[in-house]
Amino acid sequence: MKTILLLFILSIFSNVYFVKSQQSVTVLSDSIESFGTIETVKSGPSIYSFTLTSKLPTNITVTPCFGTFDIYVSLNNIITNKSATYYGEWDPTVKALGTNLKALPENTIIYIAVMPLEEYDFKNKTFAASFSVLITTNEQDLVVPYLPLPARDGGVDIKLTNGGKSGTISFYKTGNSTDIYTIYTFYGTRPKGTFPFSACGVKFYATENNQKIEDNGDNEASATFTGLNTKEPTGLTVVVTRKTKNFSSAYDYAVFNAPNSSSSLKSTFLNLIPAFFICIFISFLLL
Repeated sequence: MKTILLLFILSIFSNVYFVKSQQSVTVLSDSIESFGTIETVKSGPSIYSFTLTSKLPTNITVTPCFGTFDIYVSLNNIITNKSATYYGEWDPTVKALGTNLKALPENTIIYIAVMPLEEYDFKNKTFAASFSVLITTNEQDLVVPYLPLPARDGGVDIKLTNGGKSGTISFYKTGNSTDIYTIYTFYGTRPKGTFPFSACGVKFYATENNQKIEDNGDNEASATFTGLNTKEPTGLTVVVTRKTKNFSSAYDYAVFNAPNSSSSLKSTFLNLIPAFFICIFISFLLL
C-alpha cells in the first residue's frame, strides 16, 4: 500500500515538472533587444534563455514598457521563486531591473523569468506587462556604441504662449549624425500602468507626432505646437533612436497645460541615463 501511495505521489510531482518543462522559452541573442507582452497575470511568466558560448561576465537588463513585474534569473533550471540566483523585485523608483553576473562556465544556460503582478485596462484591452529584455557579454563593444544618450541628461525646456494655446519644446541632440528624433504626444491624464521613462514605454502609450523639429545650431533643436487645449494636459516626449541597432532612449517627459501649473516637466525618476551605464537598477554580483 505504501509503495502504491509513493508511486502516486511521485507521478504527481512528475506531471508538475513535465508541465513546467513544456513552458515556452524565447531564446535570446547576444546584445539584441527582445520585446515581450503579457496580457493577464494568469498567463504566468514569460521565460527567456541564453546559452554562454564562452566564459564571460554577463549583463542583464529588463526595461519596463508598461505595467509591473518582478524578474527571476536562474542558471540551468527555470526557477520562479525567491530561491533563484537573482530576484529583482518591482521598484517604481528605477528605470530597469537587472543584474551583472560574473564569468560563468561555457554552456551555462541563463534563464530570465518576467512575472507580471497586476492587470490594467488600456485602449480597450487588458495588459499586465510589456517590457524589453537585453543580455550582453560585451557591453562596451556591442551595446555602448549603439545606444544613444540624450544630451544634457535628457533635459527638455518648455514654453507656453498665446494663453496656453501654443507651446515650444527645446532640447539638445546627441551630436551623432545617425540618430533619429521623434516626438510622441499623449492628451489627457496618463492611465495607470503607463511608463514614460523608457523609449518603449513612450511608444506603448503615446502617439507619434509629425511636428517638424527645427535645428537651431550647436546641437539645439526645438518644435512648436499650436492649437493646444488649455483645459487638457498635453504630454510630450522626444525619443532618440540610433539606426545601427535601433536602440532608443527617451528624453524627459514634458507637459503643456498641466493641471497645477502653466507648464511642467514630469519626472520623478533620476535624470535619464540608460541602465547599461549606471546601476540604478538593483544589482547583484554572482560570487
